[in-house]
Amino acid sequence: MPYTITSLSLTVSDDIKILQQIAKSVTEIIGYKPFHATRLTTCAMELARNVIEHGRGGYARLSLHEPRGGNVVLRMNFADQGDGIDDPQAVLSGHDDARSSGPGMGLGLAGVQRMADDFEIDTGSSGTHVRADFTAPIETSDMADCAEIAGNRCDEILMRESNSDRRIRQLETELSARELAINEVHHRTANNLTMISSLIRLEQRRATEGETSDVLASLGIRVEAMARTHKLLQTGEAETVGARAYLQQISALAVTFNRTDLTVAVDVEGDDTPIPARLALDLGLITGELITNAFKHAFEGRSTGQITIGLTTDGEMIHYRFCDDGKGLEDGQQPERSGSLGWRMIRATVSGNLGKLHVDGSNGMCVEMSFPIAS
Repeated sequence: MPYTITSLSLTVSDDIKILQQIAKSVTEIIGYKPFHATRLTTCAMELARNVIEHGRGGYARLSLHEPRGGNVVLRMNFADQGDGIDDPQAVLSGHDDARSSGPGMGLGLAGVQRMADDFEIDTGSSGTHVRADFTAPIETSDMADCAEIAGNRCDEILMRESNSDRRIRQLETELSARELAINEVHHRTANNLTMISSLIRLEQRRATEGETSDVLASLGIRVEAMARTHKLLQTGEAETVGARAYLQQISALAVTFNRTDLTVAVDVEGDDTPIPARLALDLGLITGELITNAFKHAFEGRSTGQITIGLTTDGEMIHYRFCDDGKGLEDGQQPERSGSLGWRMIRATVSGNLGKLHVDGSNGMCVEMSFPIAS
């Protein structure tokens, strides 16, 4: 398992000097020979310079990792908040890039790559991440103790060199790193779900039985609803979603999954007040389910139909309304008490969000729900 030694925010040139002290202390505690310690410290300073001068700041993290090829490694991770590197291969070959030369030692990423035992770079519009591994002269059994001793020494250095401004910057960097990690999770999850949805759509097109096609349509809409939520969270702020725009996306997707011989206009009305992501996802699943049910049952014998979806906030409550202009419900019919998977999911979702559910089938079918915002 990895053992973290320390993390350090990198925003001003003085941070490079602090990192130099940290690198020297860590290499001394781990037992690097002076030549190797100097090489490692030089690499750390050069990577820090790149982060500050070319990457709009970021952070560094030092840690010990399990043996690779029989050796423990000291791992240095650096991440910046820049626009990425257009041609990383050109940079690593030492050609024509500010990250390969410029003020400071001029070692550049190409030099770090040559000195490190293992090197990896990941760059994009959200920033550049660099990992450099250096074989450490310790045994696996000594990793935990070395990491603890080195971490304590680093804490002493940071406390000695830190001031209130630096502590604030450190907290901001840690928060930024957390947000980047969360965005990456949402990005990968959304991509995986979109791929699953595409596979479902392919299978739906190949289905020869109507029941099979309906089941795949319902499943595809549910998966797409989850994917859309993660995509919105990836680009949005905090853990909220603009529900109206999200429901418009889900409605459009639900229509594409359903019958091609029926034209249904779906209007989404109301405000776009951000609501908790978990509730938005649940409303997306409910919307997909209700649209699918309407395509199946509401418009029998017709080639067109109308669905209206409303979402408004009122103080601490969210009100959701789904109405179609279909044939409505027969006397005594209560779909909200149905044992079907879809309605069981709807009831469980409403209950799980501390909401209320009301169904009226006298003029088309209208489903109304209300939820506390803090559900």
